[in-house]
Formats: sequence, C-alpha cells, structure tokens
Amino acid sequence: MEIAPLLAGICGSDRGLILGHSSPYLAPLTKFPAVLGHEVVGRVVEDSPQWSKGTVVVVNPALSCTSLALKNPCPACRKGRPDLCYYRGQHDIGLLMGFHTHFPGGFAERMWVPSHQVYQVPSEMKPERAVLTEPLSIVLYGLSHIEWSSVHRVLVIGSGTIGLLTLFALQEKDLTHDLVMAVARYPHQQKWAKRLGAEVVSNLSAPALTEITGTPYPHIWHTPSWRPRGFDLVIDAAGSSSSLQGAISCVRPGGQILLLGAANEMKWDFTPIWSKDITFYGTYGYGPNPDQTFNQALNLLHTTTIPIEQLITHTFFLDDYQNAFATLENQGREPIKICFKPRDPDFPPKA
Repeated sequence: MEIAPLLAGICGSDRGLILGHSSPYLAPLTKFPAVLGHEVVGRVVEDSPQWSKGTVVVVNPALSCTSLALKNPCPACRKGRPDLCYYRGQHDIGLLMGFHTHFPGGFAERMWVPSHQVYQVPSEMKPERAVLTEPLSIVLYGLSHIEWSSVHRVLVIGSGTIGLLTLFALQEKDLTHDLVMAVARYPHQQKWAKRLGAEVVSNLSAPALTEITGTPYPHIWHTPSWRPRGFDLVIDAAGSSSSLQGAISCVRPGGQILLLGAANEMKWDFTPIWSKDITFYGTYGYGPNPDQTFNQALNLLHTTTIPIEQLITHTFFLDDYQNAFATLENQGREPIKICFKPRDPDFPPKA
C-alpha cells in the first residue's frame, strides 16, 4: 500500500551509515542506492479493503518472508519468528525498509508498505508523538528479555532517543526498581533524564557514582570499591566500545546487561562476562509478535501525561537534509530526535 510520510525520524543507524561507522557484518542485507528512513508516520494514499484513504498510520519497517508473503518461507518465518528470518540477504529480502534499493524508506514523499505492517494512530495523537512508536517498540522488545524479579538497581548508559525512551518505558510500565540512574553527557539530555525519573551522572567515573550509590562493600579484583555492589541491570543505549566496557564494569556479579540499539564494531576483553557470571542480552527489532509490540508502544504514547513528543527537537524539509544532519552533530543546538517532513503537510488531502 502507498503511504505519504508526515514525519520520518533520523535513527542512529541512518547516521552511522552516512558517516561510515556501520559494521560491515550487515552489508549483505543492504542494497544501494536506497532511500533511508524507517521511523515513519504517514497517511494512507488510496482506499483499500483494509485501509481508508487519509488514515494516519505508523510503519513496521521490518523485512522478512512474511512481509513479502513468499510462498515458501524460511524455517524461522514458518515458526512465527519473522524477526529471525533466514532468507534476509537472499531472494532480494533486506533487513529494513530504507536500507534496500527495492524497499525505499520514509525520507521521501511516498513509500510502499505491506498493508499488514501499518498500525492506525489514534485520531487525537500528534504525528510528533506517533513517530516515536518505532524506536519505542525497539525498547519494549528489549526490556521484555529481562528477568525483573531480581532487578532493583538500574543503570541506563546513553541518553539519546533510545536511552530516554528506555527511561520513559521504565516509568510508564512501573517496572520493579528502587533506583534508576542514567548517564547523560549533555545538559539537555540530563534535563530530560531527570524529568523521566532518573538520578543523573555525566559519565562513568568512580567519584560520580560513589556519591549516589555509596561504597559499603570491600574492594575486589580489578575494580574500585563501588563496583562490587554494582547494578542489577545495566542497559547500554549508546552502543559504543566505551559504553559497553562501562556496562560490564558497573553490573554486579550475576547481573544482567541489555544492549539496545545499533552497536557497531568493537574490541574488548570477554573475561569479565564469564568471570562475573553476567547474563548478556542482544536484542533486535520488535520480537516474534510485532503487532503486539507496536500496539503496546502506541498505547503508551497515547495514554502518557508526559509531553514525550517534545523529544522531537528539530524538523526539516527533505531538501534541507544537509542542515538536518549538521544539526544532529551540533550539540550546541541541543538535538535529541530530528525528523523530516513534507513541504505541504496537507498533501495528500485528508479523506
């Protein structure tokens, strides 16, 4: 079905691709030239049996045998796990819309999406709020991996869009915790992290954490005294070598680490993971039931009293893309989520 994007968010993976920071591991699942943009809210262009013209929807951009309705799907898709599709990279199936020549994304005036991979936005929800559905879905599926019964102290490293939406989800879902701390480098990120209920530090230095967490435990091998107490759960929402090393250092022995978002190539010592008996979760996409994940994200965004749409700090017309990406790199302009929009917001006409 044909969609006219109203807003399309710039994701960290878009930035990584343009700057040449992306891992080559996923290169076989991409095909260029391509139109980027997979965080999309838009309008249905034409009436169809499933959708009425003018309906505002958000897009599930995942590609799989299921999304392409292949007659002979792979074993994973047959078992209801399109998120683990074996045929990505084959049969011209990519990873996500926006990273493949044949499946253009939302940085455009039009895109085409399987009709079963869009979800209606409540009529009173602003597009600026709805466009956060896809990244929030990433967060919600990631959090579903965690064994929450043993979690009381949580550390979130990184306070970009994914990190702040993680704090939002922890608060809105009232997940079990006594302390939530966030590492936020810049003042505008720190302001939002505090607004979302977190204790905030600007870095992972020992003095900063000691001031809040205290140091009642004795020193153990290769660690300053604050680390043995550690955090039950550390969520790495930055995806850098230093953030992951920090997560491994700050998690308690027997704790859990969740890697959210698109981390890239990194080299580090695996010894702390096995010697501290850490459970490490890698997570991708929206899980085996994306309908449930997207609808849960839409519901949270719809019912919250937090003006979460204010995470959209800048919007640019498509032909002003150079300014958009320059702003993303300029922390002086306090960017969090940057989106593209059409020049005529009433195109196509509403039904």
